[in-house]
Amino acid sequence: MSSQVEAAPIDRLSINTIRTLSMDAVQAANSGHPGTPMALAPLVYCLWQRLLRFDPENPIWMNRDRFVLSAGHASMLLYSMLHLIGVKAVNAKYERLGELSVKLDDIEHFRQLNSKCPGHPEYRWTSGVEVTSGPLGQGVATSVGMALAGRWLAAHFNRPGFEMFHYDVYALGGDGCLMEGISSEAASLAGHLKLSNLCWIYDNNRISIEGPTSLALSEDVATRFIAYGWNVTRVGDVNDLEMLERAFRVFQTTHDRPTLIIVDSHIGYGAPHKQDTREAHGEPLGEALASEESPTPDTTQMPPAANETDEEKSHGTFSSCCTNSKCRTVGARAV
Repeated sequence: MSSQVEAAPIDRLSINTIRTLSMDAVQAANSGHPGTPMALAPLVYCLWQRLLRFDPENPIWMNRDRFVLSAGHASMLLYSMLHLIGVKAVNAKYERLGELSVKLDDIEHFRQLNSKCPGHPEYRWTSGVEVTSGPLGQGVATSVGMALAGRWLAAHFNRPGFEMFHYDVYALGGDGCLMEGISSEAASLAGHLKLSNLCWIYDNNRISIEGPTSLALSEDVATRFIAYGWNVTRVGDVNDLEMLERAFRVFQTTHDRPTLIIVDSHIGYGAPHKQDTREAHGEPLGEALASEESPTPDTTQMPPAANETDEEKSHGTFSSCCTNSKCRTVGARAV
């Protein structure tokens, strides 16, 4: 896996903003999980910017695509996106309030009492959170029910030439999620029902909170999901926006089965001395480390706002994805 993939300046700025918001929130709370948000910022940026059908002004639009963060410990990854995209809040009666769901003050009070940014995402507490996800495997399992519900709604309410429901469900999980029995049962059912509106994203960073995943896991995940009847594809570098988008497009054009995208990543990406370590999983980086110069400055350091180009200013925070690298198919469909 390459340590750095070239991206457009606006893409780097957007991705690094997600990373630094996540790092700073965990550091301020002196508690949390910085490593996965640092690693997967390119993935959520690409998905939300280029593919997810979602209206920030109306987060309860019934035909929206659903994003489920099954790896709930990486909650700052989701909170950063909700804040930067400007998702608006709704109350317990699902009435739109016209204010941000996640304000900067909420992020500054990450994991504190009454904050809209608790340690793990909670449904109906933070608008834009689709599923409460804490126990490993819970999110990916619930996503199967959400995809099945989408199919049921389509069967009952869609009419020729008038499709009310055709949303997709994306669920992001890690090694811990796929080790759980509940995820295996749910994946088997999804394959049996051929839920082609379901896409699971497996963060293959090879690190758990105890150490290398090889301590507890040696199975071939791709082969297991092929046996379940899933389409399986792989992106060899999470920093490669073009190949991420290409893999998601393959999912969107696969109509006979669910899709698993295996994405290789470096936990704690860019953190000196902590990248690819268990410490990056569940500990703050530390004041000194968080401010230390990164070994890959073009990718992990945010350029000062004063250095923004005219193009970046005209596009705002988010723009388009893409560059290049490696994506290879493990299943039967070519990417």
